Amino acid sequence: MYSNQSSWEYYMIAAVGESLIDRIGDKDVVGGCAFNTALAASRLGAAVTFFGKVSKDQYGSMILEKMIDDGVLFDPELCNAEEPTLCSKVVLDDEGKAKYVFDYKNTAACTFTKAELSKSFANETDIDLVFFGSISLLMEPGCEEIMPAINSIDSRPKYFLDPNIRPSMVIDSEAYRLMIFSLVGGCDIVKASDEDIAFLFPDLPLEEAERRFASLCEWNLVVTRGAKGSTWYTKFFKVDCPAVKVDNLVDTIGCGDTFNAAIMEYLQTNNLIGQISELDKPTVERILEHASKAAALNCTKEGCDPPYRDEL
Repeated sequence: MYSNQSSWEYYMIAAVGESLIDRIGDKDVVGGCAFNTALAASRLGAAVTFFGKVSKDQYGSMILEKMIDDGVLFDPELCNAEEPTLCSKVVLDDEGKAKYVFDYKNTAACTFTKAELSKSFANETDIDLVFFGSISLLMEPGCEEIMPAINSIDSRPKYFLDPNIRPSMVIDSEAYRLMIFSLVGGCDIVKASDEDIAFLFPDLPLEEAERRFASLCEWNLVVTRGAKGSTWYTKFFKVDCPAVKVDNLVDTIGCGDTFNAAIMEYLQTNNLIGQISELDKPTVERILEHASKAAALNCTKEGCDPPYRDEL
């Protein structure tokens, strides 16, 4: 593994999935759910490795430079793909909310195999939390390789899933829903936006859909609603957290990823990863407040540009 930092105080978070380039107007910005989450977690002080294919092209060089600059570990053997970097066109509405159009066919992002990922995981013996989700669960061939590879990790880490659904990439909605439902029961934390919930349960009112999904997730479900705040459902209680007010919002790119990262960083920093199923209400409240602050700061900058620890 490569990093510009020589040692880590904690065990490792693994972010598995895609890196890409977001085209915002005439500007190219490094992005991707797994990549953004790794970047944000590292900036907040977590020990994190990104596991995903990176192209040899000039955009791949941008991705590598970003990881080196921000202390994200990576496996050089996964960073030699001949295929070009995945690019997405970002369209912002009047409120700064982003929609994405992906040019993903025959790109490097998810060309990894189970064998490649498993070999890379084996070189990182202290993984205790794995993050995955988003479009990497849709793009072949990698989408079929992720779970077998993750399940091969000897340390038996906890799983954190963010579906981060991009409807424009979903060909068969019902098959996709069943796939997500099959995954969530085996995860230790699931984070979903209100838009994700609405897509998964199109015929149910949102609150009923959230509770239905929480039961499928065995009750460690975090739901985000942008300016309307967030909710963490557990088997024993529910915690609502208001959003942090953002007066100078630029866009929402990477806000959900930053929210994910802040949750994982808090768990790692406070040695709580092994106690995810036993978190008490005050702890959950603190985690949501921490994640909300981090996500709000990301909203004040263009693209995914998450805060550093001292900014919180």
